[in-house]
Amino acid sequence: MRITDLVRALAATLLLLSASTAPAAAGAMNAAQYLDAASGALQKRLAKGDYPGLSRLYKTLFFTPVWVGNKGATPFGKTLLNHILRDRTVPPVLKLHETARKLRKRLDAVTADTPLKEKIALEMDLSRLYLSYMHYLLYGGIDWKAFDTKLAELTEKYKIKVGWEHYRPKATPASLLAEATMNGDLEGAFKKAEPTRFRYARLKRYLQRYITIARNGGWKPLPPFKLIKPGQRHKAIPLIRRHLQMTGDAAQCGEGPDPLVYDECLQKAVKRYKLRHGLSPSPRIDRSTRAWLNKSPESLISILRLNLDRIKWSWRVQAPLRIELNIPSFRLWFYQGNKLIDTMRVVTGKPNHPTPVFHNTMRYIVVNPYWKIPESIVKTEMLPHLIKDPYYYERRGKILKASWDENSPRIDPGTVDWAQYRAKDKHIPYYFMQVPGSRNALGKIKFLFPNKYSVYIHDTPSKRLFFRNVRAFSHGCMRIQKPRELLEVLALYNDNIDVDEIMDLLGTRIKKTISLKHKVPVDITYFTAYVDPYGYLNFRRDIYHYDRYQMEHYAYNPKRSESQKKKSNR
Repeated sequence: MRITDLVRALAATLLLLSASTAPAAAGAMNAAQYLDAASGALQKRLAKGDYPGLSRLYKTLFFTPVWVGNKGATPFGKTLLNHILRDRTVPPVLKLHETARKLRKRLDAVTADTPLKEKIALEMDLSRLYLSYMHYLLYGGIDWKAFDTKLAELTEKYKIKVGWEHYRPKATPASLLAEATMNGDLEGAFKKAEPTRFRYARLKRYLQRYITIARNGGWKPLPPFKLIKPGQRHKAIPLIRRHLQMTGDAAQCGEGPDPLVYDECLQKAVKRYKLRHGLSPSPRIDRSTRAWLNKSPESLISILRLNLDRIKWSWRVQAPLRIELNIPSFRLWFYQGNKLIDTMRVVTGKPNHPTPVFHNTMRYIVVNPYWKIPESIVKTEMLPHLIKDPYYYERRGKILKASWDENSPRIDPGTVDWAQYRAKDKHIPYYFMQVPGSRNALGKIKFLFPNKYSVYIHDTPSKRLFFRNVRAFSHGCMRIQKPRELLEVLALYNDNIDVDEIMDLLGTRIKKTISLKHKVPVDITYFTAYVDPYGYLNFRRDIYHYDRYQMEHYAYNPKRSESQKKKSNR
Protein backbone atom coordinates (compact mmCIF):
# COMPACT_ATOMS: atom_id res chain seq x y z
CA MET A 1 0.00 0.00 0.00
CA ARG A 2 1.32 3.47 -0.89
CA ILE A 3 1.89 6.04 1.87
CA THR A 4 -0.85 8.19 0.34
CA ASP A 5 -3.37 5.36 0.56
CA LEU A 6 -2.23 4.46 4.08
CA VAL A 7 -2.66 8.00 5.40
CA ARG A 8 -6.04 8.37 3.76
CA ALA A 9 -7.19 4.98 5.02
CA LEU A 10 -6.21 5.88 8.57
CA ALA A 11 -7.84 9.29 8.23
CA ALA A 12 -11.00 7.55 7.07
CA THR A 13 -10.85 5.47 10.24
CA LEU A 14 -10.62 8.66 12.29
CA LEU A 15 -13.59 10.10 10.48
CA LEU A 16 -15.60 6.91 10.95
CA LEU A 17 -14.88 7.06 14.67
CA SER A 18 -16.28 10.58 14.69
CA ALA A 19 -19.51 9.50 12.97
CA SER A 20 -22.73 9.18 14.93
CA THR A 21 -24.15 5.73 15.52
CA ALA A 22 -27.55 7.03 14.42
CA PRO A 23 -28.68 6.09 10.87
CA ALA A 24 -27.72 8.60 8.21
CA ALA A 25 -30.39 10.82 6.74
CA ALA A 26 -31.35 10.40 3.12
CA GLY A 27 -28.78 12.07 0.90
CA ALA A 28 -26.27 12.50 3.75
CA MET A 29 -22.58 11.70 3.08
CA ASN A 30 -20.91 8.71 4.69
CA ALA A 31 -17.37 9.00 6.08
CA ALA A 32 -15.64 7.96 2.87
CA GLN A 33 -17.69 10.39 0.81
CA TYR A 34 -16.98 13.17 3.27
CA LEU A 35 -13.26 12.39 3.13
CA ASP A 36 -13.20 12.80 -0.66
CA ALA A 37 -15.31 15.96 -0.58
CA ALA A 38 -13.33 17.54 2.27
CA SER A 39 -10.00 16.67 0.68
CA GLY A 40 -11.02 18.31 -2.58
CA ALA A 41 -12.38 21.37 -0.78
CA LEU A 42 -9.11 21.71 1.19
CA GLN A 43 -7.03 21.65 -1.97
CA LYS A 44 -9.19 24.32 -3.62
CA ARG A 45 -9.18 26.54 -0.51
CA LEU A 46 -5.42 26.31 -0.03
CA ALA A 47 -4.77 26.92 -3.74
CA LYS A 48 -6.73 30.19 -3.65
CA GLY A 49 -5.13 31.78 -0.56
CA ASP A 50 -1.70 32.48 0.86
CA TYR A 51 -1.40 29.73 3.47
CA PRO A 52 2.26 28.58 3.34
CA GLY A 53 2.26 26.81 6.72
CA LEU A 54 -1.07 25.11 6.16
CA SER A 55 -0.20 24.18 2.57
CA ARG A 56 2.99 22.41 3.71
CA LEU A 57 1.09 20.64 6.47
CA TYR A 58 -1.75 19.37 4.28
CA LYS A 59 0.59 18.47 1.45
CA THR A 60 2.37 16.15 3.90
CA LEU A 61 -1.07 14.75 4.86
CA PHE A 62 -2.13 14.43 1.19
CA PHE A 63 -4.84 17.02 1.89
CA THR A 64 -6.58 14.76 4.38
CA PRO A 65 -8.71 16.45 7.09
CA VAL A 66 -7.77 15.27 10.58
CA TRP A 67 -9.69 17.40 13.10
CA VAL A 68 -13.24 17.71 11.77
CA GLY A 69 -15.39 14.78 10.66
CA ASN A 70 -18.69 14.69 8.86
CA LYS A 71 -20.69 14.75 12.09
CA GLY A 72 -18.34 16.42 14.53
CA ALA A 73 -14.89 16.25 16.08
CA THR A 74 -12.55 13.40 15.20
CA PRO A 75 -10.62 11.75 18.07
CA PHE A 76 -7.61 13.83 16.97
CA GLY A 77 -9.68 17.03 17.17
CA LYS A 78 -10.74 16.23 20.72
CA THR A 79 -7.21 15.23 21.74
CA LEU A 80 -5.72 18.44 20.34
CA LEU A 81 -8.06 20.71 22.29
CA ASN A 82 -7.95 18.68 25.50
CA HIS A 83 -4.16 18.48 25.47
CA ILE A 84 -3.66 22.21 24.92
CA LEU A 85 -6.20 23.17 27.59
CA ARG A 86 -4.47 20.83 30.08
CA ASP A 87 -1.02 22.28 29.40
CA ARG A 88 -0.60 25.01 32.03
CA THR A 89 2.87 25.95 30.73
CA VAL A 90 1.61 27.53 27.50
CA PRO A 91 2.83 31.17 27.43
CA PRO A 92 -0.13 33.55 27.91
CA VAL A 93 1.10 35.78 25.07
CA LEU A 94 0.28 32.99 22.58
CA LYS A 95 -3.40 32.99 23.67
CA LEU A 96 -3.64 29.29 22.78
CA HIS A 97 -5.98 28.49 25.68
CA GLU A 98 -8.35 31.25 24.63
CA THR A 99 -8.26 30.08 21.02
CA ALA A 100 -8.76 26.44 22.03
CA ARG A 101 -11.86 27.28 24.08
CA LYS A 102 -13.39 29.21 21.16
CA LEU A 103 -12.65 26.40 18.71
CA ARG A 104 -14.11 23.81 21.08
CA LYS A 105 -17.44 25.68 21.04
CA ARG A 106 -17.41 25.76 17.26
CA LEU A 107 -16.44 22.10 17.04
CA ASP A 108 -19.17 21.05 19.48
CA ALA A 109 -21.71 22.74 17.22
CA VAL A 110 -20.74 20.74 14.11
CA THR A 111 -23.37 18.30 12.82
CA ALA A 112 -23.98 16.39 9.60
CA ASP A 113 -25.96 19.40 8.40
CA THR A 114 -23.14 21.89 8.89
CA PRO A 115 -22.08 23.19 5.45
CA LEU A 116 -18.83 21.72 4.12
CA LYS A 117 -17.40 25.23 3.74
CA GLU A 118 -17.77 25.85 7.49
CA LYS A 119 -16.21 22.48 8.33
CA ILE A 120 -13.19 23.23 6.14
CA ALA A 121 -12.79 26.68 7.71
CA LEU A 122 -12.85 25.09 11.17
CA GLU A 123 -10.46 22.34 10.05
CA MET A 124 -7.96 24.98 8.92
CA ASP A 125 -8.37 27.01 12.13
CA LEU A 126 -7.65 23.86 14.18
CA SER A 127 -4.56 23.24 12.08
CA ARG A 128 -3.39 26.78 12.80
CA LEU A 129 -3.84 26.04 16.49
CA TYR A 130 -1.91 22.78 16.11
CA LEU A 131 0.94 24.53 14.29
CA SER A 132 1.17 27.29 16.92
CA TYR A 133 1.18 24.80 19.78
CA MET A 134 3.62 22.42 18.10
CA HIS A 135 5.91 25.36 17.26
CA TYR A 136 5.95 26.18 20.98
CA LEU A 137 6.77 22.57 21.89
CA LEU A 138 9.44 22.08 19.23
CA TYR A 139 11.12 25.46 18.88
CA GLY A 140 10.12 27.84 21.67
CA GLY A 141 10.43 31.61 21.45
CA ILE A 142 14.14 32.46 21.19
CA ASP A 143 15.01 34.60 18.17
CA TRP A 144 18.26 32.86 17.24
CA LYS A 145 18.88 35.11 14.24
CA ALA A 146 18.83 38.23 16.43
CA PHE A 147 21.01 36.50 19.04
CA ASP A 148 23.54 35.39 16.40
CA THR A 149 23.75 39.03 15.27
CA LYS A 150 24.54 40.02 18.87
CA LEU A 151 27.24 37.34 19.09
CA ALA A 152 28.78 38.69 15.88
CA GLU A 153 28.93 42.13 17.51
CA LEU A 154 30.65 40.61 20.56
CA THR A 155 33.09 38.75 18.30
CA GLU A 156 34.06 42.08 16.72
CA LYS A 157 34.27 43.77 20.12
CA TYR A 158 36.37 41.12 21.89
CA LYS A 159 38.42 40.09 18.81
CA ILE A 160 37.75 36.42 19.56
CA LYS A 161 35.16 33.98 18.24
CA VAL A 162 32.07 34.21 20.46
CA GLY A 163 29.87 31.23 19.74
CA TRP A 164 26.63 29.49 20.69
CA GLU A 165 25.82 26.59 18.37
CA HIS A 166 22.13 25.71 18.32
CA TYR A 167 20.79 22.52 16.77
CA ARG A 168 17.41 22.64 15.05
CA PRO A 169 15.10 19.73 16.00
CA LYS A 170 14.89 17.20 13.16
CA ALA A 171 11.16 16.62 13.56
CA THR A 172 8.66 19.16 12.19
CA PRO A 173 5.00 19.79 13.04
CA ALA A 174 4.03 18.25 9.68
CA SER A 175 6.19 15.12 10.06
CA LEU A 176 4.93 14.52 13.59
CA LEU A 177 1.28 14.86 12.55
CA ALA A 178 1.77 12.58 9.53
CA GLU A 179 3.35 9.95 11.79
CA ALA A 180 0.53 10.40 14.31
CA THR A 181 -2.13 9.77 11.64
CA MET A 182 -0.33 6.58 10.61
CA ASN A 183 -0.12 5.19 14.13
CA GLY A 184 -3.26 6.80 15.53
CA ASP A 185 -1.43 8.49 18.42
CA LEU A 186 -1.51 12.30 18.61
CA GLU A 187 -0.45 12.31 22.28
CA GLY A 188 2.68 10.45 21.19
CA ALA A 189 3.43 13.23 18.69
CA PHE A 190 3.29 15.86 21.43
CA LYS A 191 5.61 13.74 23.55
CA LYS A 192 8.10 13.28 20.70
CA ALA A 193 8.17 17.03 20.05
CA GLU A 194 9.76 17.77 23.42
CA PRO A 195 13.39 16.99 24.28
CA THR A 196 14.32 14.35 26.82
CA ARG A 197 17.79 15.65 27.69
CA PHE A 198 18.97 17.84 30.57
CA ARG A 199 15.97 16.81 32.74
CA TYR A 200 13.64 18.85 30.55
CA ALA A 201 10.45 17.24 31.93
CA ARG A 202 11.44 18.00 35.53
CA LEU A 203 12.30 21.58 34.68
CA LYS A 204 8.91 21.93 33.02
CA ARG A 205 7.22 20.64 36.20
CA TYR A 206 9.08 23.31 38.18
CA LEU A 207 7.75 25.87 35.71
CA GLN A 208 4.22 24.64 36.49
CA ARG A 209 4.97 25.02 40.19
CA TYR A 210 6.13 28.62 39.82
CA ILE A 211 3.11 29.43 37.64
CA THR A 212 0.92 28.17 40.51
CA ILE A 213 2.88 30.29 43.00
CA ALA A 214 2.41 33.37 40.81
CA ARG A 215 -1.33 32.73 40.39
CA ASN A 216 -1.69 32.43 44.17
CA GLY A 217 -0.14 35.84 44.71
CA GLY A 218 3.53 34.92 45.01
CA TRP A 219 5.71 36.39 47.75
CA LYS A 220 6.20 39.93 48.99
CA PRO A 221 9.40 41.93 48.38
CA LEU A 222 11.75 42.24 51.33
CA PRO A 223 12.52 45.50 53.15
CA PRO A 224 16.06 46.87 52.70
CA PHE A 225 18.80 45.37 54.88
CA LYS A 226 22.54 44.69 54.63
CA LEU A 227 22.84 41.49 56.64
CA ILE A 228 20.78 39.20 58.87
CA LYS A 229 22.80 36.87 61.10
CA PRO A 230 21.67 33.60 62.73
CA GLY A 231 19.64 34.23 65.89
CA GLN A 232 18.97 37.86 64.99
CA ARG A 233 15.46 39.38 65.11
CA HIS A 234 14.32 41.13 61.93
CA LYS A 235 10.99 42.11 60.41
CA ALA A 236 12.00 40.42 57.13
CA ILE A 237 12.19 36.94 58.71
CA PRO A 238 8.44 36.07 58.38
CA LEU A 239 8.55 37.11 54.70
CA ILE A 240 11.67 35.01 54.07
CA ARG A 241 10.14 32.01 55.86
CA ARG A 242 6.97 32.27 53.78
CA HIS A 243 9.00 32.60 50.56
CA LEU A 244 11.09 29.51 51.32
CA GLN A 245 7.99 27.55 52.29
CA MET A 246 6.59 28.23 48.81
CA THR A 247 9.79 27.12 47.08
CA GLY A 248 10.04 23.98 49.22
CA ASP A 249 13.28 24.93 50.99
CA ALA A 250 11.53 25.51 54.33
CA ALA A 251 8.65 23.06 54.02
CA GLN A 252 9.19 21.86 57.62
CA CYS A 253 9.78 25.28 59.16
CA GLY A 254 6.87 26.76 61.04
CA GLU A 255 6.91 29.86 63.23
CA GLY A 256 8.73 29.57 66.53
CA PRO A 257 7.81 31.34 69.79
CA ASP A 258 9.10 34.57 68.25
CA PRO A 259 8.33 34.70 64.50
CA LEU A 260 10.88 37.50 63.99
CA VAL A 261 13.83 35.38 65.17
CA TYR A 262 16.09 33.83 62.53
CA ASP A 263 15.98 30.33 64.02
CA GLU A 264 17.92 27.14 63.29
CA CYS A 265 15.32 25.55 61.01
CA LEU A 266 15.19 28.61 58.77
CA GLN A 267 18.99 28.78 58.75
CA LYS A 268 19.14 25.28 57.22
CA ALA A 269 16.50 26.32 54.68
CA VAL A 270 18.52 29.42 53.73
CA LYS A 271 21.61 27.27 53.20
CA ARG A 272 19.66 25.03 50.82
CA TYR A 273 18.28 28.05 49.00
CA LYS A 274 21.73 29.63 48.63
CA LEU A 275 23.24 26.41 47.29
CA ARG A 276 20.49 26.22 44.68
CA HIS A 277 21.38 29.75 43.57
CA GLY A 278 25.15 29.32 43.40
CA LEU A 279 25.83 31.29 46.58
CA SER A 280 28.06 30.47 49.53
CA PRO A 281 26.16 28.04 51.81
CA SER A 282 26.59 30.33 54.82
CA PRO A 283 23.40 30.92 56.87
CA ARG A 284 24.02 34.68 56.74
CA ILE A 285 21.39 36.47 54.64
CA ASP A 286 23.40 39.06 52.76
CA ARG A 287 22.70 41.40 49.85
CA SER A 288 23.24 38.69 47.22
CA THR A 289 20.73 36.41 48.95
CA ARG A 290 18.28 39.29 49.30
CA ALA A 291 18.63 40.09 45.58
CA TRP A 292 17.58 36.54 44.66
CA LEU A 293 14.76 36.52 47.22
CA ASN A 294 13.42 39.75 45.74
CA LYS A 295 13.08 38.30 42.25
CA SER A 296 9.38 37.94 41.53
CA PRO A 297 7.82 34.60 40.55
CA GLU A 298 7.03 36.14 37.17
CA SER A 299 10.70 36.97 36.51
CA LEU A 300 11.74 33.43 37.48
CA ILE A 301 9.02 32.02 35.22
CA SER A 302 10.57 33.94 32.31
CA ILE A 303 14.01 32.51 33.17
CA LEU A 304 12.56 28.99 33.35
CA ARG A 305 10.83 29.39 29.98
CA LEU A 306 14.01 30.73 28.38
CA ASN A 307 16.10 27.80 29.60
CA LEU A 308 13.49 25.24 28.56
CA ASP A 309 13.70 26.74 25.08
CA ARG A 310 17.49 26.50 25.15
CA ILE A 311 17.18 22.78 25.78
CA LYS A 312 14.93 22.52 22.70
CA TRP A 313 17.83 23.76 20.56
CA SER A 314 20.53 21.71 22.30
CA TRP A 315 21.99 18.48 20.92
CA ARG A 316 19.10 16.05 21.35
CA VAL A 317 20.89 12.69 21.11
CA GLN A 318 21.86 11.50 24.57
CA ALA A 319 24.91 9.23 24.48
CA PRO A 320 25.18 6.52 27.16
CA LEU A 321 28.57 7.88 28.23
CA ARG A 322 28.88 11.67 28.20
CA ILE A 323 30.23 14.84 29.78
CA GLU A 324 27.95 17.80 30.47
CA LEU A 325 29.44 21.14 31.48
CA ASN A 326 27.28 24.14 32.39
CA ILE A 327 29.02 27.50 32.17
CA PRO A 328 26.86 29.53 34.65
CA SER A 329 27.13 26.80 37.30
CA PHE A 330 30.91 26.36 36.74
CA ARG A 331 30.53 22.60 37.03
CA LEU A 332 31.18 19.44 35.02
CA TRP A 333 29.19 16.20 35.29
CA PHE A 334 30.24 12.79 33.92
CA TYR A 335 27.35 10.37 33.24
CA GLN A 336 26.91 6.75 32.29
CA GLY A 337 23.29 6.56 31.22
CA ASN A 338 21.33 8.37 33.93
CA LYS A 339 23.91 7.50 36.59
CA LEU A 340 26.21 10.27 37.76
CA ILE A 341 29.78 8.91 37.80
CA ASP A 342 31.66 12.06 38.82
CA THR A 343 31.34 15.82 39.14
CA MET A 344 33.81 18.64 39.70
CA ARG A 345 34.17 22.41 39.75
CA VAL A 346 35.19 24.30 36.62
CA VAL A 347 36.75 27.66 35.79
CA THR A 348 35.28 29.06 32.56
CA GLY A 349 35.97 32.03 30.30
CA LYS A 350 35.85 35.63 31.47
CA PRO A 351 32.89 37.72 30.24
CA ASN A 352 35.18 39.28 27.61
CA HIS A 353 36.54 35.81 26.69
CA PRO A 354 33.35 33.74 26.92
CA THR A 355 33.50 29.97 26.70
CA PRO A 356 31.53 28.94 23.59
CA VAL A 357 28.36 26.86 23.81
CA PHE A 358 28.47 23.76 21.59
CA HIS A 359 28.44 19.96 21.30
CA ASN A 360 31.54 17.94 20.40
CA THR A 361 33.35 14.67 21.13
CA MET A 362 36.40 14.16 23.33
CA ARG A 363 39.00 12.19 21.36
CA TYR A 364 42.45 12.69 22.95
CA ILE A 365 44.26 13.21 26.23
CA VAL A 366 47.59 15.05 26.32
CA VAL A 367 49.92 14.54 29.28
CA ASN A 368 52.47 17.33 29.91
CA PRO A 369 51.03 19.60 27.19
CA TYR A 370 52.55 22.64 25.59
CA TRP A 371 50.38 25.76 25.81
CA LYS A 372 50.26 27.30 22.35
CA ILE A 373 49.31 30.88 23.11
CA PRO A 374 46.72 32.40 20.73
CA GLU A 375 47.78 35.53 18.86
CA SER A 376 44.82 37.41 20.38
CA ILE A 377 46.35 36.94 23.85
CA VAL A 378 49.82 37.88 22.61
CA LYS A 379 48.56 41.16 21.11
CA THR A 380 46.15 42.20 23.86
CA GLU A 381 48.03 41.05 26.98
CA MET A 382 51.66 40.18 26.21
CA LEU A 383 52.70 42.83 23.69
CA PRO A 384 53.11 45.74 26.16
CA HIS A 385 55.56 43.65 28.23
CA LEU A 386 57.43 42.45 25.11
CA ILE A 387 57.94 46.02 23.91
CA LYS A 388 59.50 46.96 27.27
CA ASP A 389 61.40 43.71 27.78
CA PRO A 390 61.57 41.12 24.93
CA TYR A 391 62.72 38.40 27.35
CA TYR A 392 59.97 39.00 29.91
CA TYR A 393 58.03 35.86 28.94
CA GLU A 394 61.02 33.70 28.07
CA ARG A 395 62.08 33.92 31.72
CA ARG A 396 58.59 32.60 32.58
CA GLY A 397 58.83 29.51 30.40
CA LYS A 398 57.13 30.93 27.29
CA ILE A 399 59.40 30.41 24.29
CA LEU A 400 59.14 31.90 20.78
CA LYS A 401 58.99 29.53 17.79
CA ALA A 402 58.92 29.80 14.00
CA SER A 403 55.65 27.77 13.78
CA TRP A 404 53.16 25.84 15.92
CA ASP A 405 55.33 22.75 15.48
CA GLU A 406 56.92 22.10 18.85
CA ASN A 407 60.13 21.02 17.05
CA SER A 408 60.32 24.14 14.88
CA PRO A 409 63.30 26.52 15.23
CA ARG A 410 63.41 28.70 18.32
CA ILE A 411 63.41 32.47 17.78
CA ASP A 412 65.34 34.96 19.91
CA PRO A 413 62.63 37.43 21.09
CA GLY A 414 65.29 40.13 21.38
CA THR A 415 65.70 40.15 17.59
CA VAL A 416 62.04 41.10 16.99
CA ASP A 417 60.78 44.68 16.72
CA TRP A 418 57.65 44.14 18.84
CA ALA A 419 56.44 47.75 18.60
CA GLN A 420 55.48 47.28 14.93
CA TYR A 421 52.72 44.82 15.93
CA ARG A 422 50.72 47.42 17.84
CA ALA A 423 48.56 47.90 14.73
CA LYS A 424 45.38 45.84 15.04
CA ASP A 425 45.64 44.43 11.51
CA LYS A 426 49.33 43.55 11.78
CA HIS A 427 49.84 39.75 12.03
CA ILE A 428 52.64 38.46 14.28
CA PRO A 429 54.53 35.79 12.25
CA TYR A 430 55.96 34.10 15.35
CA TYR A 431 54.41 31.70 17.83
CA PHE A 432 54.65 31.64 21.61
CA MET A 433 54.29 28.40 23.50
CA GLN A 434 54.77 27.49 27.12
CA VAL A 435 56.82 24.34 27.73
CA PRO A 436 55.46 21.53 29.95
CA GLY A 437 55.98 21.94 33.66
CA SER A 438 54.35 22.84 36.95
CA ARG A 439 53.96 26.48 35.87
CA ASN A 440 52.29 25.66 32.55
CA ALA A 441 48.91 27.40 32.26
CA LEU A 442 47.31 24.12 31.11
CA GLY A 443 48.64 22.24 34.10
CA LYS A 444 49.74 18.65 33.54
CA ILE A 445 46.79 17.19 31.56
CA LYS A 446 44.47 18.45 28.85
CA PHE A 447 41.43 16.75 27.32
CA LEU A 448 40.87 17.49 23.63
CA PHE A 449 37.72 17.63 21.52
CA PRO A 450 38.93 19.42 18.34
CA ASN A 451 36.71 22.43 17.54
CA LYS A 452 36.77 25.71 15.65
CA TYR A 453 37.02 27.71 18.88
CA SER A 454 40.32 26.06 19.95
CA VAL A 455 39.02 25.48 23.48
CA TYR A 456 39.37 22.37 25.59
CA ILE A 457 39.24 21.03 29.15
CA HIS A 458 42.48 21.13 31.08
CA ASP A 459 44.30 21.17 34.40
CA THR A 460 45.57 24.41 35.95
CA PRO A 461 48.25 25.45 38.47
CA SER A 462 45.84 28.10 39.85
CA LYS A 463 43.92 25.82 42.23
CA ARG A 464 42.80 28.66 44.51
CA LEU A 465 40.22 29.84 41.96
CA PHE A 466 38.12 26.70 42.49
CA PHE A 467 37.15 27.95 45.95
CA ARG A 468 35.30 30.96 44.54
CA ASN A 469 31.58 30.83 43.78
CA VAL A 470 31.90 32.75 40.51
CA ARG A 471 34.70 31.16 38.51
CA ALA A 472 34.92 33.03 35.18
CA PHE A 473 38.66 33.66 34.84
CA SER A 474 39.99 31.84 31.75
CA HIS A 475 40.46 32.87 28.12
CA GLY A 476 37.67 30.51 27.05
CA CYS A 477 39.04 27.08 27.92
CA MET A 478 37.62 25.10 30.83
CA ARG A 479 39.92 24.42 33.77
CA ILE A 480 38.80 21.54 35.95
CA GLN A 481 39.30 20.99 39.65
CA LYS A 482 40.18 17.26 39.50
CA PRO A 483 41.93 16.40 36.19
CA ARG A 484 43.55 13.24 37.55
CA GLU A 485 40.17 12.04 38.74
CA LEU A 486 38.66 12.63 35.30
CA LEU A 487 41.59 10.74 33.80
CA GLU A 488 40.86 7.78 36.10
CA VAL A 489 37.18 7.83 35.15
CA LEU A 490 38.06 7.81 31.43
CA ALA A 491 40.42 4.89 32.10
CA LEU A 492 37.41 2.83 33.27
CA TYR A 493 36.13 2.92 29.67
CA ASN A 494 39.47 3.00 27.79
CA ASP A 495 41.82 0.10 28.48
CA ASN A 496 44.65 1.85 26.63
CA ILE A 497 44.93 4.43 29.42
CA ASP A 498 47.56 3.20 31.85
CA VAL A 499 46.95 5.40 34.91
CA ASP A 500 50.10 4.30 36.76
CA GLU A 501 52.29 5.03 33.74
CA ILE A 502 50.70 8.46 33.34
CA MET A 503 51.19 9.28 37.01
CA ASP A 504 54.89 8.55 36.56
CA LEU A 505 54.99 10.77 33.46
CA LEU A 506 53.42 13.67 35.38
CA GLY A 507 56.65 13.96 37.33
CA THR A 508 58.56 14.62 34.08
CA ARG A 509 58.27 17.04 31.15
CA ILE A 510 57.75 14.31 28.57
CA LYS A 511 54.69 14.97 26.42
CA LYS A 512 52.39 12.03 25.60
CA THR A 513 49.18 11.99 23.53
CA ILE A 514 46.63 9.22 24.07
CA SER A 515 43.79 8.56 21.64
CA LEU A 516 40.59 7.48 23.37
CA LYS A 517 39.18 4.16 22.16
CA HIS A 518 35.80 5.10 23.65
CA LYS A 519 35.17 8.64 22.46
CA VAL A 520 33.09 10.72 24.88
CA PRO A 521 30.48 13.28 23.72
CA VAL A 522 30.80 16.66 25.44
CA ASP A 523 28.03 19.25 25.83
CA ILE A 524 29.12 22.77 26.78
CA THR A 525 25.86 24.43 27.84
CA TYR A 526 24.56 27.75 29.17
CA PHE A 527 21.65 27.14 31.53
CA THR A 528 20.82 29.77 34.15
CA ALA A 529 17.95 27.57 35.38
CA TYR A 530 18.32 23.79 35.45
CA VAL A 531 17.54 20.67 37.45
CA ASP A 532 20.63 19.09 38.99
CA PRO A 533 21.31 15.31 39.11
CA TYR A 534 19.63 15.16 42.53
CA GLY A 535 16.35 16.60 41.25
CA TYR A 536 16.66 20.12 42.70
CA LEU A 537 15.89 23.29 40.77
CA ASN A 538 18.90 25.59 40.45
CA PHE A 539 19.21 29.20 39.31
CA ARG A 540 22.48 30.87 38.39
CA ARG A 541 23.77 34.35 37.65
CA ASP A 542 23.72 35.34 33.98
CA ILE A 543 27.49 35.64 33.82
CA TYR A 544 27.71 36.53 30.08
CA HIS A 545 24.43 38.53 29.95
CA TYR A 546 23.02 36.02 27.46
CA ASP A 547 19.68 35.95 29.30
CA ARG A 548 19.38 39.70 28.78
CA TYR A 549 20.37 39.55 25.11
CA GLN A 550 17.91 36.75 24.35
CA MET A 551 15.11 38.34 26.38
CA GLU A 552 15.30 41.46 24.20
CA HIS A 553 13.79 39.48 21.31
CA TYR A 554 12.13 36.65 23.24
CA ALA A 555 8.66 35.86 21.89
CA TYR A 556 7.34 34.88 25.35
CA ASN A 557 8.73 37.87 27.24
CA PRO A 558 5.63 39.53 28.75
CA LYS A 559 7.44 42.88 29.02
CA ARG A 560 8.33 42.81 25.32
CA SER A 561 4.77 41.83 24.44
CA GLU A 562 3.40 44.75 26.48
CA SER A 563 5.76 47.26 24.83
CA GLN A 564 4.74 46.00 21.39
CA LYS A 565 1.06 46.51 22.32
CA LYS A 566 1.77 50.12 23.31
CA LYS A 567 3.58 50.77 20.02
CA SER A 568 0.71 49.29 17.99
CA ASN A 569 -1.84 51.44 19.85
CA ARG A 570 -0.02 54.70 19.13
